[in-house]
Amino acid sequence: MEILASYTGLDLPAWSWAIVLSAGAGIGIAKTAVPGSGILVVTLMAIALPSRLSVGVMLPMLIFGDLFAVGKFWMHTDTRRLLTLLLCALPGLGAGYTVLRHASDDQLRPVIGGVVLAMLVLHQVSRVLKQRRGAVAAADGKTSPLLTAVFGFFAGFGTGMANASGPVMSLYLLIAGLPKLPFIAVTAWFFFIMNLLKIPLFLNLGLITMQSLRVNLLALPSIAAGALLGYWIVKRIPQERFNQIVLALAFVAALRLLM
Repeated sequence: MEILASYTGLDLPAWSWAIVLSAGAGIGIAKTAVPGSGILVVTLMAIALPSRLSVGVMLPMLIFGDLFAVGKFWMHTDTRRLLTLLLCALPGLGAGYTVLRHASDDQLRPVIGGVVLAMLVLHQVSRVLKQRRGAVAAADGKTSPLLTAVFGFFAGFGTGMANASGPVMSLYLLIAGLPKLPFIAVTAWFFFIMNLLKIPLFLNLGLITMQSLRVNLLALPSIAAGALLGYWIVKRIPQERFNQIVLALAFVAALRLLM
């Protein structure tokens, strides 16, 4: 651990280094197999590292993971939906950046958790209404412009202030009824573009530094390993089980953020 401390300038306990060195695997799997689960990695990194440092460390890790997902699933992208979400997310990104400048992570987490829980309730209400009308279980992919605007804004807001909007995006795409491969493709492109836009914002806030980049270099091998494992996992997850995992992870992450 002394070698790691001297290289990064961080004096962390062994359990913190274990999280830092293995967290990339979780990001790789989240990007290529189970979108939305990356929020759990964000939470663990915030526990292992000083809170604002963890936000800066996470961004390059997420971008590296995005490259694996975009490169593998780009041909399944719903381009029209992606562009609409990005346009709606830009104001949210600006709002999230503004909040990040003036609020601590401890103040931000309950806000994000509340938003995710509200979206979960909305999703369950939507399912009940469809069942009562005798609707087909699989959605046709059509969503109202207002719903897209609301979810897009909050996705931009969450990613702008804490790298924590994966559950919001996952819930929207579940409500839209996207199959798992278009689901992963749209998620990958959305966060790849949003994360690139965040680089100058995070640099301006001093969240990305030489110290944070040294930590990133330590985590890169585990991101690649996780992404390759995710390629194998996604081929073996049935659609319904995929949906259940995403919902369960979003719920657990929301509760953790509220605590």
